[in-house]
Formats: sequence, structure tokens, C-alpha cells
Amino acid sequence: MINFKSRLTKKEKEKVWDFINRTCDTYRDFYITKNNQRLFIKENLSVLFDSLKKGDKIAFNADGIVVVTGFSDNFKRNYIKFLTKDEKTAEDLLNVLSWNLKVTIYAKLKKNNIIVNVLKRNGFEFVAPRGDEILLVRKYKESIKEK
Repeated sequence: MINFKSRLTKKEKEKVWDFINRTCDTYRDFYITKNNQRLFIKENLSVLFDSLKKGDKIAFNADGIVVVTGFSDNFKRNYIKFLTKDEKTAEDLLNVLSWNLKVTIYAKLKKNNIIVNVLKRNGFEFVAPRGDEILLVRKYKESIKEK
């Protein structure tokens, strides 16, 4: 089961903390930017939990986590950050986000990160290269039912 939330219970925080601590961030893409600095979530869990309290979003299960940042700081761009065991989990988490978020979403990942393929298969488009990284976007489009 995938959970999608802004606020976590104490038990959920423990599950998230446990997963992050036992999972390798191979590509070093699991970070939050604050004051123009990259704060890697594994070393700065309090930053993650504080940003969730202020409005950022998280989707997680036993095999992965995706964080949506930007809501807590009222940024113009909302970014997603993945830490998953495999592509299938990333795809499942992304599908939950698609149902629950009605905003344009950006992703900045290393060019060789396997999640890039997942994002491209799910409507993300190339925006620009960023050195070793790539910037992707999936623009939110209102459906006829939502109008």
C-alpha cells in the first residue's frame, strides 16, 4: 500500500526514517534545496519532516519514497525527489502522485539515473541539461471534468 501525505504520524516517521537509513542514494539525487544549498535528506531528516509539516508532500511504501518539495516555501516550481529500490516502485509512487497532485512537477536528476526513464514514460519532457544532471517537467493539464 502506498501512503500519500503531508503530515506523518510518529510510526510513519519511523518507517520513513528506517527506509532512508537502510537504502543507498546511489545517484545522490535525494536532497532538498534550502537557501541555495543541497541538503541530502539522509543526513538532514529533520529538514524533510519540517518541510512536510509546512506543506510539502510525500508518497511512500516499504520499497520507496518520493517527496514533492516547493509547497512549503511557496516556490514557483515543485520538484520530486525519489529514493526507491527499483523502477517499478518509482512508477507506482509516480502514479499515486498523478492522482493526487494538480500542479506542474519538475525533476532534476543525474543523467544516468534509472528514474529518468520512468519519468519519460510517464509524460515528463526534457527541459534543459544541468551539467551532470537533466531537468524534466510534466506540465499539469486540466481535464474537462475538472473545469
